[in-house]
Amino acid sequence: MDEGWRLEDLARAVGGRVRGDPDRRVRGVATLEDARGDELSFFTNPRYRGAAEASRAGAILVGANVRLEDRDLIEAAEPYLALAGILERLHPPRRPAPGVAREAYVASSARLGAEVSIGPFAVIGEEARLGDRAVVGPGAVVGDGCELGDDAVLRPGAVLYPGTRVGARCLIHAGVVLGADGFGFATSRGVHRKVPQLGRVVVEDDVEIGANSAVDRAMLGETRIGRGTKIDDLVMVAHGVTIGPDGLFAAQSGIAGSTRIGKGATFAGQSGAAGHLRIGDGAVIAAKSAVFADVGDRAVVAGIPAIDHRAWKRAQAQAKALPELRARVRALETRIAALEAGAAKKGES
Repeated sequence: MDEGWRLEDLARAVGGRVRGDPDRRVRGVATLEDARGDELSFFTNPRYRGAAEASRAGAILVGANVRLEDRDLIEAAEPYLALAGILERLHPPRRPAPGVAREAYVASSARLGAEVSIGPFAVIGEEARLGDRAVVGPGAVVGDGCELGDDAVLRPGAVLYPGTRVGARCLIHAGVVLGADGFGFATSRGVHRKVPQLGRVVVEDDVEIGANSAVDRAMLGETRIGRGTKIDDLVMVAHGVTIGPDGLFAAQSGIAGSTRIGKGATFAGQSGAAGHLRIGDGAVIAAKSAVFADVGDRAVVAGIPAIDHRAWKRAQAQAKALPELRARVRALETRIAALEAGAAKKGES
């Protein structure tokens, strides 16, 4: 029978410390509401103090100097980061066994590294190269001349168009399309003529791209996703875009063609940028914002069009007062009209 993990061992593994019984054992992690006595939960948001105090969890992961009376705790300086480490230890990811499924197609000129795994109905094109321990899920396609780095994973149904390069330890989720044609058309007399898209997509090491996202190939040159960038589901990156390292792009955000994005930039949900712009290092684009001009390093912008977030917040606060202001203006207009009418009567008399 599984005896679980000692709190002391888990705490040491993530650089934390135990307050309470270091020998208490837990077998899993659950939410504050669902946790049982043999499970660890986590308390990282002050809004949930009531739930933490009422939780049946055997132990709770907390931040530094957080107090919960009569509870066994793991204290960590960065509790959310510690939670990630604990989850990885208690629930290590399962990798499929090495080998090529009978139903897969692998071109004779493709080069496969050691211990690769290729699932049923996957396709590996001519001159494609797969690194050591790469995983290609069922129905995924690695096109002609593509490169997939060591320990990279393509989930089922992901597609790499010809010439796409994906770095080491990347995770490409189901339905992602890398390297489809950029949206380039020359319009003359109302007729749209396709401009050939001859470039490629390059995804650097340690990138994750969420389900059903798309990154288009450049017309010429590259569309590049920088090392360590994390892209959510349903994100669109257009042709010729360059994204620096360690970016964050939340669901349904979109970047138009040839925009350059610096290191560590963040695009919140449903935000976007027009084409041929420069977005600076560490810039933050708030949810549902639309960027139509360059954004400086470490700037935080919001709104449509996006402006400095402080100015946008002031404008929103003033907008809430507009109905009251309108009523006051109408009342003033009524009073003025009455005064003018009274003055006119006096003049006639």
